[in-house]
Amino acid sequence: MLQGISIGLGPDGELRYPSHHYRSKNNSHRGAGEFQCYNKYMLENLKQHAETHGNPLWGLSGPHDAPGYSQSPMSSGFFLEHGGSWEMPYGDFFLSWYSSQLISHGDRILSVAASTFEDTEIIVSGKVPLMHSWYKTRSHPSELTAGFYNTANRDGYEAIAAIFSRNSCKIILPGMDLSEENEPNESRSSPELLLAQIASACGKHEVQISGENSLVSVSPRGYEQIKKNLVDQNVVDLFTYQRMGAYFFSPEHFPSYTKFVRSLNQANLHSDDLVTEEEGTAVSLPGTNLRMQAA
Repeated sequence: MLQGISIGLGPDGELRYPSHHYRSKNNSHRGAGEFQCYNKYMLENLKQHAETHGNPLWGLSGPHDAPGYSQSPMSSGFFLEHGGSWEMPYGDFFLSWYSSQLISHGDRILSVAASTFEDTEIIVSGKVPLMHSWYKTRSHPSELTAGFYNTANRDGYEAIAAIFSRNSCKIILPGMDLSEENEPNESRSSPELLLAQIASACGKHEVQISGENSLVSVSPRGYEQIKKNLVDQNVVDLFTYQRMGAYFFSPEHFPSYTKFVRSLNQANLHSDDLVTEEEGTAVSLPGTNLRMQAA
């Protein structure tokens, strides 16, 4: 049996900048996040990059018109739908540099990991976040501040898939349980469309995807969303069910989980039509390997 190892690439193990704070209980939606380019090393690198490209004034600081962590992306000029700085020559210059630093970081770590285990059967994986808030806007603010230069005009995940392909590594994607209908309208979110875009890029570069759930406890609709990605869409070849805490094993929750597992064994049936039995947590499907783990 092949063994695997997951390499930490950034905050929470994910390949991204720490651009977002956790959602406040007082806020109904996630803010734009904030660019992480203000320590002396990033500023020195930005300065050199700007001078090399003949625009030294562009290297003095990060964007002056970008919002803060919890502010709406439309509260200032950078992410405006039309006429925002992100669409201007300066915006393209900055975002290209900002995302390239993240991609280079990920490539270096994956390269070291791949070379370390190249003479073994160990499969190396790295986690890529599903920054789905504001995906329905043209500028995709949450993705841009996290380091993914993905907008209505540009596919930012081709380059990400390319470094995983080059290093023969798998991508771990969370959010297999998330659907657009459960997201607040004001966040302009679409986890399903973003997942499909990333999966498409991985398909082009022949990168395998491992999936995870994002929520602590998943509703029946969440289970159906996971099943859709595993069976109907065949997005992943490995799925890890996470966060099996005390509430997960409670009488209120665990029966729903066992229905979900049995529905994968009998994929032609809806989970509500299946008998609940507290048995087995591993399911093998054609082209899909399902693994459950406590984390």
